[in-house]
Amino acid sequence: MEIQIIYYSKYGSTREIAESLAKKLETQNVSDVTEQPAITGDLIIIGSGIYKETAHKDILLLLADEGKTLQDKEVAVFVVCANKKRTKIKNMEGGGPVYIEKMEKALRRTPIAAKIFGGRMILDKMDDEDRERTEQFAKRVGMPLKDVDIMSVTEVDEFVQELKGKFNL
Repeated sequence: MEIQIIYYSKYGSTREIAESLAKKLETQNVSDVTEQPAITGDLIIIGSGIYKETAHKDILLLLADEGKTLQDKEVAVFVVCANKKRTKIKNMEGGGPVYIEKMEKALRRTPIAAKIFGGRMILDKMDDEDRERTEQFAKRVGMPLKDVDIMSVTEVDEFVQELKGKFNL
């Protein structure tokens, strides 16, 4: 079974997770969605960081599969975010489960596996637009504005074991 990993990463956290998955699943077929990779794998693992409370637009377009390239493929999805739990703050629902649901809705079917990875947000590395939006959100909901790093190798290992168990890899 050929495994292909496609991701979007603006600041590097999602790329790190995608590369770690590739190494542990022994595939070199890993690429950023902005490179517009051909879909060649049997199992396609698609992941994104969260931007403006959703996966990146190119990831959602890939999942929507207008060209039917994912039609006969097994698809697994993952998100990388700072909030792994479903939360509601001032009538806004967010968190990892919500982001996975948005990816499933774009895919129009349930993926064979889904994982919410803890992410990393380093304020000094953010571009001006992202930092301003993050500051406004933190102020609006009354949260402190600080760096977050909840990435975990254990989470990668758990997802790899789940995939290996489903496909006898």
